[in-house]
Amino acid sequence: MAILVIVGVSCSSGGSEKTSDTTAVVDSTVTPDTEVASDTSLLAGSASASVLPTVDGSTDYLADAPGWSESAVDPTDIGVYVPMFDQGSVDVGNGSSDASWVHDDIRATALALDRQGDRAIIVAVDVYMIFSSDADEIARRARELLPQDWQDVPILVNATHNHHGPDSAFSINDDWYSHMADVIAGTVAEAVNDLQPAIASAITGEHRFGVSDGRDPIVFDPRLNVLNLVNASDDSAIATVVQWNSHPESTLGWNPPDVPNLETICAEKGWDTESCSAEGRYFTADYPGVLRERLQAAGFGDVLYLNGAVGSQIGPGDADVWEVTDVHPIGNGWTAPEGAEPVEGCSDLRCRNFARTSAIGEQLTQAVLQLVDQAKVIDIDRVKFSTEEFFTRLTNIGFRLLIGDGDLAWKSPTLYTCETNQPPSDETCQSDNDALEVDPVLTPLTDSEVRVGDMLKTRVSFLDLGVVGFIFMPGELPPELVVGLPKDFDTNTGKYYLEGAGVHAEGVDYDFPGYLTSLVQRDVLFTVGLGTEELGYWVPVSEYRLKCLEIALPAGSTCADLYARGVIENADSAGGLTCKKITDNPSALEAYETADAAALSAICRYGQALGRELGEPEGHYEETNAAGWDLVDDLWNAATKLFGSTGSGRINPDNSGETIQYPPN
Repeated sequence: MAILVIVGVSCSSGGSEKTSDTTAVVDSTVTPDTEVASDTSLLAGSASASVLPTVDGSTDYLADAPGWSESAVDPTDIGVYVPMFDQGSVDVGNGSSDASWVHDDIRATALALDRQGDRAIIVAVDVYMIFSSDADEIARRARELLPQDWQDVPILVNATHNHHGPDSAFSINDDWYSHMADVIAGTVAEAVNDLQPAIASAITGEHRFGVSDGRDPIVFDPRLNVLNLVNASDDSAIATVVQWNSHPESTLGWNPPDVPNLETICAEKGWDTESCSAEGRYFTADYPGVLRERLQAAGFGDVLYLNGAVGSQIGPGDADVWEVTDVHPIGNGWTAPEGAEPVEGCSDLRCRNFARTSAIGEQLTQAVLQLVDQAKVIDIDRVKFSTEEFFTRLTNIGFRLLIGDGDLAWKSPTLYTCETNQPPSDETCQSDNDALEVDPVLTPLTDSEVRVGDMLKTRVSFLDLGVVGFIFMPGELPPELVVGLPKDFDTNTGKYYLEGAGVHAEGVDYDFPGYLTSLVQRDVLFTVGLGTEELGYWVPVSEYRLKCLEIALPAGSTCADLYARGVIENADSAGGLTCKKITDNPSALEAYETADAAALSAICRYGQALGRELGEPEGHYEETNAAGWDLVDDLWNAATKLFGSTGSGRINPDNSGETIQYPPN
């Protein structure tokens, strides 16, 4: 009997009323027909709870928070002021220290599925990220509350990457995280207790409003996937699962104006003149919270938002957002119609405030509502879980530094040392037992040591519901690694590159082994980003540039000289393929003079971590926030084993590229 719990991390925001302005497109391939009765052997149950830090043991302060109500959203109201939480100071995920305002709720929502003893529970949580080491502890706590026949439940953790929830990655408040873990465990148990005969419907469409691509090549995955479950007897709502592809960071970096009593609060908090600001110090679930509240108000039960292919800066950053009306409709979602008005409180289509968040969430809600109206009843004829573990090298030594300092994750990840010249496996790799070592460059700079182990074990997983499937991807994959490159990518390169020649690997030089949706076909395929893990951005090694910084070079070496003599490919960096070659096969360094070999080795060792702190090559920020250059290939090898397929290459022949219309200029 297979039993599974899937814990997901989500971002939430609300919206409700239907409009005809939506870019959602129904996929006519979804089967079976609407007249086909669902197999009533399916049971489903759901539950939801707040994971906000508490005050006097509760979150009653939410009664004074504005949230995402049906009435007009105040574009600058950051919420209720909370001087101190029970758990102490709690930082914002990608914001600032000492969160002090709450705009709307941060929740964990669970969906339990049971088909004749084959089981799954999907939980979505409105936080920044959850690492596998922390998911394992959440799983342990959940098992303590589950019935005896659920004790061997595997738990998958996926993060939907809300940038304005409590920090669950770096500056973690341990007491709050423990509280959150207990809440998630309780939510899992409540969902199991709520099991009831269910009918499922599912559909896939497209939606593009409020999203852009911040890095070449410009490739999107506009798919919007929906799974809806209702009671088999009376059609009452149980839960709705939504998966789309965009960072929940619509107000990231915004400095809210006219915050009441800000100077008094700064004095109370001890913030000096320079740090006296509410920027990044408020909690919100962002646009998925709008989606959740509006769908719940429309009678869709508990709502789980799962994110997807958000890597390489897929998000609202450079997107035009306008007031969608009959006169200024949504159109293709990217190109604002002539005369379109900014949202309330904005003077242009890209300014940031809560009206922008509300507009993005509202239009996503409308797209979901239109899809659900056309969704077809399906038979979930299986609930089958499979996973493939794999090792990957932390070429970003910054990860080893953070883990060594205890500044990454709640529970310290296990790192490994592996035998040389052997494929990494459980037989050839051993835990480093948390051992530390002095690094000749980083230790003097940071007064910290790095973990000895340079390998980490992660996984890619699949939940098979028959005509519906869920791939859980352990990080922020860009769309091209999920849905493939357009068929004219190699012959019409300029269409997909906006930053100019020479900044990125282009055309055939932008090389990677394949795309995940070519490995498994389902009528509705959820591709869940940050699934079970967060290893940062996934950039093909052919696209990598490792920063050359003279602070890390041996005496006598300079970046300019190395470039002039062809030792490194770019004036400020070495290429990923070069670094991979000398790392995988140190004998390749014999082709270089001794001093050049030492310099090149230093660039490859420190280029990611020091680039993050001292400035990365132009257009190559993502590599500095990636665990390593082997991620793409290692994942692909694991995925082909998981699905028993070799895929069809990097080009998707069904992708015409005609949807690549952003930006309009």
